[in-house]
Amino acid sequence: MIESGWVKVGSSAPSGRQVVLAIRGPGDLLGELSAIDAGARSATATAISPIVATIVRGKAFRALLISDGALTFDLLRTVAARLREADVQRLDYGAYTVTERLARLLLEYAQRYGRTDADRVVIALPLTQTELANAANASREAVAKAFKHLREIGAIRTARRYVELLRPDLLAEVADGPPSVYSDADTRAPRR
Repeated sequence: MIESGWVKVGSSAPSGRQVVLAIRGPGDLLGELSAIDAGARSATATAISPIVATIVRGKAFRALLISDGALTFDLLRTVAARLREADVQRLDYGAYTVTERLARLLLEYAQRYGRTDADRVVIALPLTQTELANAANASREAVAKAFKHLREIGAIRTARRYVELLRPDLLAEVADGPPSVYSDADTRAPRR
């Protein structure tokens, strides 16, 4: 269980392409599925900040779940929430352009990990552009084009490992674009 700090949870395809599946932080469990079924890990957790965590061995974790029904139910709710999160990601990957996916991802990260600064929201995660591309299931080049477009329309400001939402409302317009089958280079202007 993470007590403080942030990790990215990712997986790699045989081709070497990496996908960021989630960001996890304080209060989140990691490795619970492997602890339950003793199966192989399905992802790798990599620290993106200093981490403090509590480790519980699989056998002790299973015994705790057997003895505490309320804890087991809480874990079941966590697993259900993660399945729903995965369903949303699959829909995003298939139905939205890179620019729309990136906008949706930035809004999600702002909601979960952002801090408000005046009328802006700063995403308080030290992620690289490559990590954000992996999280949006896109190439770094396509995400760089999407970032450029979002900066040009005044929705965001970026710096090294830093994203600031200047106009979350404008970003939401981009994110809510109709499902599209256009290419990754699609940079349609938001609806007005």
